[in-house]
Parts: sequence; C-alpha cells; structure tokens
Amino acid sequence: MAGPLTLGTGGFAHAQPRQSGSTLLDETFTQATAPEFTGVGSACLTGAPGVDVLPGPGNHPLGGSTAGIGPQPPNDAAPRGYLRLTESSNDQSGAVLYNHALPAEDGLDVTFDQWQYGTTTGAIAPADGISFFLVDGEAELDHPGAFGGSLGYAQKLPDDDPNAEFLPGVDRGYLGVGLDVLGNYFGDWEHRGNGCPPDRRSPAGTAFHVPAPGPNMVTLRGPGDGIEGYCFLTATTSNFSTTGPWPSTLPGQLHGPTTEVSGDPVQAEQDLEPSRRRVHVVITPAPDPQVTVSIDFNDGNGSQQVLQTDAPDPVPATYKFGFAASTGLFTDTHLIRNVTVRTERPLPRLNPVKQAVQPLPGDLTAGSQVPYEFVVTNSGGTTIDDLAVDDPKTGPVSCPVTSLVPGETVTCTATYTVTPADVTTARSTTRPRRPERQVAIRSPPRPRRRPCPSSGRRASRSRSGSRPPARTRSGRPSPRRRRTRPSPSGSPV
Repeated sequence: MAGPLTLGTGGFAHAQPRQSGSTLLDETFTQATAPEFTGVGSACLTGAPGVDVLPGPGNHPLGGSTAGIGPQPPNDAAPRGYLRLTESSNDQSGAVLYNHALPAEDGLDVTFDQWQYGTTTGAIAPADGISFFLVDGEAELDHPGAFGGSLGYAQKLPDDDPNAEFLPGVDRGYLGVGLDVLGNYFGDWEHRGNGCPPDRRSPAGTAFHVPAPGPNMVTLRGPGDGIEGYCFLTATTSNFSTTGPWPSTLPGQLHGPTTEVSGDPVQAEQDLEPSRRRVHVVITPAPDPQVTVSIDFNDGNGSQQVLQTDAPDPVPATYKFGFAASTGLFTDTHLIRNVTVRTERPLPRLNPVKQAVQPLPGDLTAGSQVPYEFVVTNSGGTTIDDLAVDDPKTGPVSCPVTSLVPGETVTCTATYTVTPADVTTARSTTRPRRPERQVAIRSPPRPRRRPCPSSGRRASRSRSGSRPPARTRSGRPSPRRRRTRPSPSGSPV
C-alpha cells in the first residue's frame, strides 16, 4: 500500500505501476451494444445506428444516438463509437449502471477514458461534469442519484427551495468520484451532504456561489442513502478553510479543447484525442483501504497521481458501479470509453462472495425467508465446467450457468429461512444475526472449497499498527472514518 502523499512546492507525483490483479470487466463502448449496462436518460452509443429521438427519462437498454447539438462523434461508427452521456444541449442528464456485483475483498482498480468538451454556452462555464460512483453490491442499482451539481451520485434539494421535491442520491452509495468541470459538486449547496457532521462538510459550505466554488476539481463524496449522507471527503484544492477562493491543484484541465468533430469515424477519433483524459481510480484492500485517483491529461506528462486519502470504512463485500453526467443552463458533451475493472491484487482461481439481498423482507421472524446472492468469479486461466455452489445453511443454490470462462463472474441465488434459534440469539437486535457458513464451490474434476463471510435477487452474468494520517494531494490530513449513516442532526445513527 502506498504511503501518505504530501504536497510541496514541486511537481506532481507520477502514478506508479501496481501489481497485476484479476480482470473483472473490460468494456470499450466502441461497439453498437453494451448489454451488461443499463442506460438512463440521455445515455446512448454512437457505435449504434442513429435514431431520431432518445428514449427519454428513466432506464432503457443502451441504443443509438441522435445527431445531437454541438460537436458530436458520428453515429453508426462501430467499432469506433463512444458512450455518450450527454450532448451539448441544455438540461440533459445521462447515466449508465452496472447492476452486477463485483468482489471487493481484494481491492478495486478502475481505468476509463473521459471527454468533456464542446460547450455551446461559452468556455467560461462548461457544465456540469462526470461522476464515477460505487455502491454497496447488496443494493439493487436501478437508478442514479440527483443530477446537476450532484453529478448523479449525491442528493439534491433543487435551488434550496423548501417547496421543491428533495431528490435522493444513489441507493447505498459508497464512494462518488466527481470529475467536476463547473464546480458545484465541491460545495454543499442544495443540501448536498444533508445530515453530515461539521467535520464532513464542504469548505464552501451550503451557500450558493457565483461562479461555482470548485471548478476543474476532483472531489470525493462518501457513503449515503436516500437524502442523507454523501458527505464531503476531500478534493484537489490547496484551501480547506471556509474562506474562498478554493483553487484547484490539478496539473491540467478536465475540460478539453475540441470544438469540431468530423463525420468520419477515423478522423473523429483524431479530432477528439486532445480532449481525452484517462482516469485511474484504485481502492486498496482492507484493513486500511485507501483511494487513489490519477489522471493522464494527454499533455505528454503521463498519468499523474492527483489525490490519495483514506477510503470509507468498512468496505462492502461487493461493489456495483455507474457513470453519470449532466448539463443545465450551461452545457458540454460528455463521453466515456475503455472501461477496465480489475481487482487490486489477484483473486484465487475461484472467488465466491456471499451477501444478503437488500432491502431485507421486513421484520424477520422465525420462518422469514432471506434471499442471498453468491458472486462467483473465475480468476484462473482455464474454463470451469459443471459449476455448482453448495451451502447447507441456505439450501439449494441456483446458478444461471454451469461453466465460467476465465475472467467471468456469475451471480447465483439461494434463500435462507430464519430459524427460532436465530431469533432467540438476536432478540436484542433489529434483525437476526446469521451464523457463520461454509460455502463449497464444486467444479469437477477439480473441486475447490473456500470459506465465505456471512454477510442477491436477479441471477446475473458478466464478463468480465499505527501509521501517519493519509493526506490528499494538497497535504490536508484525512482522518480515518467509520462508516455511518448521518442523522439530520449530524450525529451517527
């Protein structure tokens, strides 16, 4: 694990190569389909044939793009397409959701390319930004959070209007990485961070700032659910006082210079290349998880580490993830490509993770049935045939497939029936405590057994001592945190 990162007056740290983990997902978004992902709102694929009208708000399979406003990559361009989250028109909001659990025990290493360019409202205020976010894999990831300054991760009370509908953040969010061009994700205006304690509030406070308080900044927000939490963790600024301004310490611009894009797919890639930024997010394994963000600004300096701090603790057993972007009064085009998800350290050949499906079915009593998921990843080099999962505590385990190719993950399902003994043991808690279990993964003729922690609904399949305090890129100490859900008063509950 890397040591604490401090900021002096010299240059930025260059990202160091890490040990090779196990690949969980590799999606370029250059083709006409991306079936593992769910689209939301304006999200579409330029590799697919063009369409006249996008599906509109809500969830939908990823399909073709409209011609769009502003300098857009051409449609029907596979294998040279892009995931387009928004075009450069007003009031767009788009997201993609990966609702398949991925193991978290061995850390996470995510790389993707992003483009933010082509504003039609003047270079002074392109907007809003792109978020990459993680949620607890026990949750059903079926919608993003609020858009605008919340970037599809956090909550939002629009314009701080007490008569407006309070829009929730993403369900059971764990970490939201904001690649914030406009700068509102940095601040707690519109009740971002609602219910968070004072030491987890944004330096910019809850006031409305003109211009936005944190432009061209990477900001991290932590766990949240509904309209509470999503607290400010840290950001790439040199000023953490409550008196602005709050200058960004990024060594380059998140926003790219592209103003024209050819209708030829090959030339379009060349036109867009100056605006490409490669982002690398790493969460190291427990017991002392850290999150590191590095960015290649495509300026010849390679990947540069811009932020490092303690990750929220505890880390969930599994992750799900998404990307989101939006425009409002100000605009930009937001594109994504080349998403690779790996573990930070190699997985064993068969890696099972067991978790209860959330939310649990009401008050648990003797006879209540609790659905479970078994997330199994083949991290070996050969195909596993005749796959079976045995768990005598939960009963029969159903898997949608019986073979796993290398790098593939499958989610199997089972049901546990609560016993009178469970209720007796847990009578002083809000729900029965589950006994430790042993899960056997069978793949004849090479059986393998691995204990699973006792910690999902739809079967899914995807390819896929003491030490100094951690410091952000600016050198601000980041105290270790216990994961809690803040109450409206700011006290953990």
